[in-house]
Amino acid sequence: MNRPYITIILLLVLLCTGCNNDNEETIATIKPEATGSFVDARDQFTYHWVKYNGLDWTVENSHYKTSDGTYGIYRIAPSVGTEPDITDAKTFEKYGYLYNYDALSEVAPEGWRVPTDEDWKKLEEALGISQEEANQTNWRGSYAGKLLTQDQSGSGLNFLYGGYWNANSASFTSKFRLIKAEGLYWTSTKDETKNSEKYAYYRKIRYNSNQIFRYSTDTSNMFSIRFVRNSN
Repeated sequence: MNRPYITIILLLVLLCTGCNNDNEETIATIKPEATGSFVDARDQFTYHWVKYNGLDWTVENSHYKTSDGTYGIYRIAPSVGTEPDITDAKTFEKYGYLYNYDALSEVAPEGWRVPTDEDWKKLEEALGISQEEANQTNWRGSYAGKLLTQDQSGSGLNFLYGGYWNANSASFTSKFRLIKAEGLYWTSTKDETKNSEKYAYYRKIRYNSNQIFRYSTDTSNMFSIRFVRNSN
């Protein structure tokens, strides 16, 4: 093989290598601007928080019991010989309660709130999503969903795959869905583009996706909740 052909082959190899490197997503390393904790005076539950883009976000899902009919514990069919309440207690300890939209008016501790759609966008921009993309619906961001789930060794946000309760399911099986696979979180913002008042925005993360999903849904569904406040 003569030299011109060798040169051409080497150039093609280098070009292909460069293309592969360009297509590989580099996940950024981010750390909170500040951290802290507080105790909810209503039930003495301790929450930790991390600061991003001028907002403090709780690291744990809400554990506060709201009015009857507005909250629930994700119920998993017990193993043989296991009492259902034991399984429920373990689920609650990690994931907290699931709530419908009616619970939002009473769930937040003093000085905190359920995040608005705009609060979520500010967090997503801190995780690398552009302002333009943050305003879009469906799956967004290259790696923001992965950053959202990192523990204190990474972002510290620690969002969980706590599943959800589907209010409109016609199935004879449980209405609880996808624990350990998806996490769905309420915003306090209603979707004004819908004709019905029964739609509000939420966020979703999935175990096999690095992105964050934004859409609106029926307020009767039960999702997880995090709290947020303006940083001091």
